[in-house]
Amino acid sequence: MNQLPAGVPALGLSLMIPRDKAEGALEAQIAKGLELIRNKVSSEQAMEELKRRNWQWVLETCTVLTEVFQNENVSLFFSSAVYFEVSVKLNDLERDLDEFPSIVRGRIERLKGIQKTLMVIPEPPAGDFIAAQYHPRIYAKTWRPFELAQYGVAIAAAVQEIEDAVKEAVAGNIPEIGVELMRAAFEPEEGLLRDPDMRLAENQGTSDIFAGFIGRYKGLPANSVFEIRDTARVLSFASYLMYQLDLRRPKEEAAPPVEFELLKDEA
Repeated sequence: MNQLPAGVPALGLSLMIPRDKAEGALEAQIAKGLELIRNKVSSEQAMEELKRRNWQWVLETCTVLTEVFQNENVSLFFSSAVYFEVSVKLNDLERDLDEFPSIVRGRIERLKGIQKTLMVIPEPPAGDFIAAQYHPRIYAKTWRPFELAQYGVAIAAAVQEIEDAVKEAVAGNIPEIGVELMRAAFEPEEGLLRDPDMRLAENQGTSDIFAGFIGRYKGLPANSVFEIRDTARVLSFASYLMYQLDLRRPKEEAAPPVEFELLKDEA
């Protein structure tokens, strides 16, 4: 049996991007970390600049890990405090010179440990054609039961994921569930998820598609018998619906940049 390296979080891991791209992304961040400790600095100003670069590397790597893995625990694991042997030197620069490399190496080792898990973590469907068919959220929820031939479970998971996504998109403003939720959310004239750029008939068609899918498959027993081909087609259709939902989600305003006090130059 494949074993994950000790200390690496393995809580529901799955890749958001193909394995080779994930490997390249982690390798690039490891290289940037090694660059931070490649040369020894000789002044307090240089050390302060190095600390700034380290902080930017940590933030950038957290973003990369969030894009690579479906579970945010990976980025939290990487960025959490690194334990190291505290320097006994009294001079600030000399103490930093002792401690800084250990902190960076600790995070580099974490990245290398995460890198070792890639071979045993499921990845999205391979190939642009297949990847274009399956929405990441549908894939993440259904790949395991599908691989285990639990086709009823896979379909039920896809249905639940769509219903949950619609609830998220309407921000709890519609109390109904199931078919009623779909009808209310995609109501062609006033629905929160209608497309104002579409004709009334087109929005009505979208409402019918969502309601019809939920009406057909919601509530089926998990042990319902489905053929593998039928299941794949249902999951592909569920992915289409999820992509349509993505297009109708309210656009989030870009958050203003966060200013960290410790990064500001002293006046």
